[in-house]
Amino acid sequence: MAEILELFQKADVLVLATPVYFYGISAQMKTFIDRTYPIWQHLGKKEVYYIISAGLGKDIIERSLGDLDGFVEHLEEYKIAGRLYATDVMDAGLVENKAIYKEAYNMGYAI
Repeated sequence: MAEILELFQKADVLVLATPVYFYGISAQMKTFIDRTYPIWQHLGKKEVYYIISAGLGKDIIERSLGDLDGFVEHLEEYKIAGRLYATDVMDAGLVENKAIYKEAYNMGYAI
């Protein structure tokens, strides 16, 4: 874990990608955030991107942002450089048929 935390601190870019389940981020994302606790005062400076999917509309995603925003606010310095919200994607694979799929590719390519 120490090696992962060290790599995290050195990274210039942070992409936080999660589905929304029951108005909240996934357990895996929450675990990732919690695992950075040992270095919470030294998280570094990052360019941050959000990629979030939800089965319902944008209001569901916005209700889940508290956990992500709270984590990002603990970075020493940050800029939220991109936000992609894939809505109405209840089943696996549905996002491939949406324009946001290409937007995500282009955002990643530009980093």
